[in-house]
Amino acid sequence: MNPETLFYIQRDEAIAGPYDLVQVAGLLRRKIITPETMTRREGRDDWQPLSWQPQYSVIREMSPHAVSTRVDALDEEAGAAAAGPIMLPSRETMMKIISLLLGCVLAAGIAFVMAYLDRTMGYCLLVAGGAVILVAHCLIIARVLEEDGWTLLGMFFVPGYDIYYFVSNVWQYYPLFCLKYLGAAVSLGAVIGLATGHA
Repeated sequence: MNPETLFYIQRDEAIAGPYDLVQVAGLLRRKIITPETMTRREGRDDWQPLSWQPQYSVIREMSPHAVSTRVDALDEEAGAAAAGPIMLPSRETMMKIISLLLGCVLAAGIAFVMAYLDRTMGYCLLVAGGAVILVAHCLIIARVLEEDGWTLLGMFFVPGYDIYYFVSNVWQYYPLFCLKYLGAAVSLGAVIGLATGHA
């Protein structure tokens, strides 16, 4: 991977950059940007969330001691961002959230109809939904345990830090959240279908 890859960042309806990988990692660590911040690699026209960029894994694992030749520019931008307004969710973010909600409603509806018409199928869906929830939850916990010790201490001992952590890292966990909540929707639909269905 090319270490000289440069990124432009979209913030507050303005474009900042270019930043190298070290600078982007610093912005991410300091919560000035998030994995969903729209970015564009230098020389390309397509804007994508940072977490979709091929270099994201390198950026996320970048050592805090890595040195950038653009440190002064990074500090200047960080100071400006700290004083700026809170960013609203992007259109892509809203579409993903709406898609998840619609998917859950559809899954619950299908599970309800199947459980209402056939009790055996209803129990199968209930068990399958519960199994999906359990697997997704275990995968989320396994992913959280990869974090550093300070993050883990914050999640276990600081009230509300877990919410802050998941909001800050939502796109890393999004597929697992989808899996978990779709499983929950299937289980809920199956329970209602079994409760109201034919004996």
